[in-house]
Order: sequence, then structure tokens, then C-alpha cells
Amino acid sequence: MVTFMKKLILIAILFLFPVGVLAVEASPTATVTPVKNKQVEDLKERLATKVAQLRQTERRAIYGTVKATTISTLTIETTSKDVKIELTDDIKVFQMLKGKRTELKTDDVAKGDVVSVFGDWDTAVEVLKAKVIFIHSQNEEIKRVFGTITESKKSDYTITMESKDGKTYVIDFETATKTSVWSKNKGIEKGGFSKLIAADTIVVVGTPVAKKENRISALRILTLGNLTGEKPTATPTPEEKEATGSSTKPSVTPTEKP
Repeated sequence: MVTFMKKLILIAILFLFPVGVLAVEASPTATVTPVKNKQVEDLKERLATKVAQLRQTERRAIYGTVKATTISTLTIETTSKDVKIELTDDIKVFQMLKGKRTELKTDDVAKGDVVSVFGDWDTAVEVLKAKVIFIHSQNEEIKRVFGTITESKKSDYTITMESKDGKTYVIDFETATKTSVWSKNKGIEKGGFSKLIAADTIVVVGTPVAKKENRISALRILTLGNLTGEKPTATPTPEEKEATGSSTKPSVTPTEKP
């Protein structure tokens, strides 16, 4: 009798609660809430904004005279136009004092100073967000050239460069020449002659070589890397030219005496 009653109860349960309904209730499907949708859209928007910011900035350097100063900006007068400089929080200011590179503050940059400024150029607002400022000494004997390396010769430790105004200069790399390398990620690091590569953009500070036009004995060289994206072309050495040249010395074959 008890067994019969158990079977009757089981049949009643199955009748009142169909198997399909029980299965649905046992394994509910996950649904995407409006909150999660909003988080995903916010993330997409932030990523798109970051990509747009990276596309509208590029590394750039300018050279000129400080025309005006404020707490957060500078105006630099260059040979072509006035450029607005934004002073960022992590900016570094340097000047050669008594033959030693000395770190200064932005307050030390004054109207009339001749400076080189390196940073990120914002194409949207046409503002240079400065990372490094070099204050140059006011010396008539000092020559400053900004341009691109066209050739580097280790045989006599010279580099040939083309300035922004189209002039060609030969730079003598001396034993006392100080070389620095600047990059967006690492800032300024110590360099050397091996770091001066064709197609790289450089700033040279030096003294004119007597009786030699457009030749400079370098005191300091700052390289900014390849800003133009051009691939350097290898310059063949004299040994390579001799090996690949068509003219070769004829070999002498001794003749036998009769």
C-alpha cells in the first residue's frame, strides 16, 4: 500500500510540474545586463580616444629665441614662424655652465634666450608639448645647426649633414665632443659616434673651422633618431669600391729566358 501511494505522489508531481519547465528552471541562461553593456562601450570609447591622440602627435624639435613666457607656456620665435610651447610636468631644462651640463628649472628660461626644444607636436592644436629644453650660451663663435645626417665616416670621424635650410655641413667629431641620444620613452641618454646614423635628425653645437666653409668642430651633438622615416643608404667604403670596381691591376706573368 505504501509503495502504491509513493507512485501516486510521483505521478502527481510530474503532472503539476512538466519536465520542460523543470529543465528551464534548473539551468537558467546568462543575460547581458545594461550595466555590462555600458562598461564595454566606455572601454571602446577610451581606446578610440587614445588611438586618436597617438595619431595626432609626433616627435619634433625646434630652435629659436624665446619671445614670451608664462607659467605654463613659452613662445619661440623661429626663422619661419612663432611656435607655442606647452611646459609639461615632466619637462627637463639643461644648460652648459662652466663646461658641464647643468639641470635647471623652467623658471630659468627667460625672454631672449636661444633654445632648442624637443617634445611631442600636437597637430590638432599646433602646440609643442615640451619634454626637453636646452638653453644655448650667447656666444658669437658658437655655431648651431639642425638637420639630417647624410653620411657618417668612421675613417676620419666626420659626419655630413644637410640643414633645414638646405645647406650641407661637414661635422668634425672631436675627442671632447659630447654626444647625447634623446628618445620619447627613455629621455636623454649618453651616446657616441656609433649612434650617429644616416637619416637621423641631429642638433650640432660647435665652432666654425677656420678657412673651411660650412665645416664645424662639434662641442655637443644631440641625436633625435629617425624622424623622417627614411631608410638610410649604405655608403660603400674605399675597400668595397676597390673590390667591386671594374678596373683591376693586371697581373705580370714572368717570361722564360731562352
